[in-house]
Amino acid sequence: MGIVSLILLVACVNLANLMLARSAARNHEMSVRIAIGATRWSLARQVLTESLALSLAGALLGLAFAYWGSHLLVMLMTQSFITPVSLDLNPDLRVLFLTVSVAILTGILFGLAPAWNCSREDPASLLQQGSHNLAGSLGKLSKTLIVTQVGLSLVLLLAAGLLVRSFQRLSSTDPGFSKENVFETRLSPKPGDHQNLDTNTYHKQLMEQVSRLPAVRSAAFGDVSISGRANEGWREIVSPMSSDLSTGASQRANGAMVSPGFFQTLGISLIRGRDFEWSDDQQHPRLAIVSSTLAKRLFPHADAFGQHIRFGVMPDLQDMEIVGIANDARVFDLRDASIPVIYLPVVQHPNYNQWGDLFVRTSELPEALAKVVDHEIESLGREYPLQTKTVVQVMNQGLAEERVTAMLSNFFAALALLLASVGLYGLMSYAVTRRTREIGIRVAVGAQRQNVLWLVLRETLALALFGIAIGIPAALAATRLIASMLFDLSPSDLPTIAAVSLLLLLVALFAGYLPARRASAIEPIVALRAE
Repeated sequence: MGIVSLILLVACVNLANLMLARSAARNHEMSVRIAIGATRWSLARQVLTESLALSLAGALLGLAFAYWGSHLLVMLMTQSFITPVSLDLNPDLRVLFLTVSVAILTGILFGLAPAWNCSREDPASLLQQGSHNLAGSLGKLSKTLIVTQVGLSLVLLLAAGLLVRSFQRLSSTDPGFSKENVFETRLSPKPGDHQNLDTNTYHKQLMEQVSRLPAVRSAAFGDVSISGRANEGWREIVSPMSSDLSTGASQRANGAMVSPGFFQTLGISLIRGRDFEWSDDQQHPRLAIVSSTLAKRLFPHADAFGQHIRFGVMPDLQDMEIVGIANDARVFDLRDASIPVIYLPVVQHPNYNQWGDLFVRTSELPEALAKVVDHEIESLGREYPLQTKTVVQVMNQGLAEERVTAMLSNFFAALALLLASVGLYGLMSYAVTRRTREIGIRVAVGAQRQNVLWLVLRETLALALFGIAIGIPAALAATRLIASMLFDLSPSDLPTIAAVSLLLLLVALFAGYLPARRASAIEPIVALRAE
């Protein structure tokens, strides 16, 4: 909403500036109309009518784009959902009323200023000036509007640059596990087929059957669903069984039920200790593997390996021995590698392992084996393979919101850049038109074309630099609002500020170069005869 509001403001400022320039260029015409009997109200009505026609036409076109764009956004954000999402995206009367009201208000406000300006001018003095007026400098109001537009565009560009860079860093960050050549199949038990079922025997049979497939390197089961979004899942308090003062305070951690081979399949390295085994059944002492962060927090001054801990209050999760310390992996939240995680063996807790996902690591492209693995699951007659996706696809799905936000901010920033360049181009074109005779005289008395080119570019450069100087503090204040959306990036990131400032300056110079080149090509004789 903030970005859209800024875009609306930039568009209004742009429209006001162009209409002011157009109104100034038509001063002679308006003076003639007044001289032959037109009232000031009729002039104001004419300008307001033109302004309202532009605003309403833009509003109708915007509604058409909104209808198309809303469907596109929903498709981008829900394309990988299991079930299709059906939403009524037709604009209701409130949306239509707001759009039309803003369009009418914009047309009145930014059409009224030029109309009022025209009605206040003395027609006799304007007719006497004619085309011989050499005052070609830009009006203070036009300059102020251009500087404002450049500053607002910088705010949008910096926000877009930060969001895009944040998304790129988030997409390329090391998750702590190997996501290549691994796919995840979401499993769902068939109705009634898990009653009186030895889930440990079933899961072991499923793992062995899938592992025997060609090109399958390993397979594992777990109730962890890899995602780019924050997913707390099962969360309880972990605390040491010992009352030793060297141990740390209790920690809240995420719990995950995993089968033997889970760490190998996902490529999560064990810093110390061993993986779970199928022989670690209910007749053996309770075991656990903890993440490196959890080990350090629970036992900051002691070795966590071999210590006994409890997880929550369930009787089955008390007095568990730590047999392994795993490297931190972003399995619950791609943004945070320090989330404490405790891994529990499914073979010791059959009551907790009825729901979960199958992870398969392959030596070939995972997509080629997905259907074969689905067939193996169905052949056992116990579960449905609801959805099969590579881990890369699942993580991309989890980053859909960040991707759409970066895409939209990029689009609106490009739109703001385009509006700023159009505004500068229109204003400088108007200035060149007003200074045609002056430029002709300069060339006639010996001014070089590069001097004339620099004369126009200098004014463009001054306006752009002034707008950037004002826009940077405003942008730094505005980007504080999106600080929580950024990943591993500061709102005042210097390379991003420098890049967007340089981009805005180059676009402004290009917008001013075209009128400047036209001015440098003016022939003195033609300029002196211009009316």
